[in-house]
Amino acid sequence: MTALEATNTSTLPIVIYERLQSAILNGAFKPGQVLRQEDIATHLGVSRSPVREALSRLEADGIVTSRPHRGYAVVEFEPAQIEEVFDLRCLLESELARRAIRRRTEADISRVYQTVHELSTAPDLTDLASLAKWHDLHTSFHQALLEPSASPHHLNAWRHSYNLIELFTRAESRMTGNVRKPQEEHVRLAQAFALGDEESFVALTRRHSHHTRERLLTQVNQLQR
Repeated sequence: MTALEATNTSTLPIVIYERLQSAILNGAFKPGQVLRQEDIATHLGVSRSPVREALSRLEADGIVTSRPHRGYAVVEFEPAQIEEVFDLRCLLESELARRAIRRRTEADISRVYQTVHELSTAPDLTDLASLAKWHDLHTSFHQALLEPSASPHHLNAWRHSYNLIELFTRAESRMTGNVRKPQEEHVRLAQAFALGDEESFVALTRRHSHHTRERLLTQVNQLQR
């Protein structure tokens, strides 16, 4: 992260939140790493108050945790938590997928195909910025698949959980270096969406989540041995 330029005090906590969120999701801070408010404030050239507000919001997102008398830290990668988060992802995305494919338009199909085409350019796995850009497109792809559901409350629940889902998903890509397999699944998802094949689309949505979870759990379990 770089120091912040002059920013309106009312928006400062939001800017710091977005900076920290990006740094955590993209691996600049590691699982379990302590986030020292004074160090972050000094680095960004701000007071501790907006940093504390930003960290509190990140805790609500689930990607940092507050430790008594020790401040905040990035969440640890615990197998039980990974299982639960991906179960939640599967539950929400399966229902949203079923609703989205029934309500999709030609414009929605075009948006999905445009995004999956952009994802076909593989990132440089040695460059965190390149991988982060690919994952931003990955998020846009899943948004394009699910937003046609026109189910605002379901979508809000999905978006609220997505930071934690993204933390695990992006970590899986960094740990395994595997973006080819997910992209093959993205293409099949786009095809089923375009064809209006509801059962296939929902089943592919479930499998896509399941496969990411299993790859990540394999890596985490190996590290914990």
